[in-house]
Amino acid sequence: MRHPMSRRQFLAMSAAASAAGFGAVALGGCGDKKQSSSATLQVATPSKPVTLAIAKDNQPIAAGTAVETGPLRIANYADFVAPEVLAKFEAETGATVEVSTFDDDIEALSKISSGAFDVDLLLSTAVDTLPKFVALNLIQPLQKDYLTNFDNLWDSVKNPFYDLGAQYTVPYTVFSTGVGFRTDLVAAPLEGDNGWDALWDGQYNGMTGLLDSYREAIGLGLLRLGNTNVNTESKDDVAAAIDELKQSLAATNPRIDVLGYQSLPDGTTAVNQVWSGDILTALGYLPEGVGPEVLGYWAPPIDRRVINNDTMTIMRKAAHPVLAHQFVNFMLDPENAALNQAYIGYQSTLKGFEAETLIAAGTIPTNLANALVTEDEFAKGLRILALTPAADKIWTDAWSSFTTGA
Repeated sequence: MRHPMSRRQFLAMSAAASAAGFGAVALGGCGDKKQSSSATLQVATPSKPVTLAIAKDNQPIAAGTAVETGPLRIANYADFVAPEVLAKFEAETGATVEVSTFDDDIEALSKISSGAFDVDLLLSTAVDTLPKFVALNLIQPLQKDYLTNFDNLWDSVKNPFYDLGAQYTVPYTVFSTGVGFRTDLVAAPLEGDNGWDALWDGQYNGMTGLLDSYREAIGLGLLRLGNTNVNTESKDDVAAAIDELKQSLAATNPRIDVLGYQSLPDGTTAVNQVWSGDILTALGYLPEGVGPEVLGYWAPPIDRRVINNDTMTIMRKAAHPVLAHQFVNFMLDPENAALNQAYIGYQSTLKGFEAETLIAAGTIPTNLANALVTEDEFAKGLRILALTPAADKIWTDAWSSFTTGA
């Protein structure tokens, strides 16, 4: 059984964002930018990809640099890497690994920018916070000579729109956002185009859950209203989404947390907004004697399905940059990726970890096959992207008001 994963909670988000210094960061336009000030926030979209700026004083480390003895210091969500993987890396390199944990992406950004975290590697950098790390000059460009396993990645993720040339990032996991449910606790399996309606269905009062993530929850409200712009900068759009969520609150009194991977298998909730990786993690929390068939996952139609990925980035001030590169390369080995996926549930983006391959191999129960992301879906899904500081404030203020009942 896996340990709880505490991540992406909305505690003190506005204060943390302010502490990270983003009131003063200017917004850069979209597009391919090879040079810009480190104070410019480069916001990418799939239609307007970005080559992230590399400062003159922040170049890749030299190839052939001697590897450090360690320890390798990693920042990550709690239990978002398999202990067996860390132990194997230690055995192969002789270097110890130390992991510092955080609850959400903004906390990670704040602690790294303030120096509270003195780490070499951020194992799970979100795409929407990546531009902030670059603008603040917190991460260093990769030296590809150390990443001999880079070609093991899906071809579709080697040159991502948010980091053309993969200068700073290597994908870690991929996942969609949908609705998990207990097949034995719902009146009928969730299917069709509007499975999220169950989160507004009064018959499940006290048995539902929403993700404690301002981008995901407000995005849900937008999508149920038919608005697929999950990166809207319109205050009216966000207000309408919040009104939609208030209707869910009145009808079903949902839990607001990131614990659906626990509450669904133990039957505390019958219907829960979840990340697809968490419904796979939930398999490890089922009570003894209860089979995987009691779990279900509803994925929205692809034109209304949010699909995201986390990335691995090396800190600019890393004391052990070569060792950090070695760990990234280690995670690009299929055997190590398989160990990791078996523990955390989230899908790797390596060749051999395609949805079709995992299903054919029987790695994933057939009833949860739609919790996997195909390469075609990855290209077509909606993405949660960086917002301008002004737009982000609209979202965070609205979410704070909703969660506090103000």
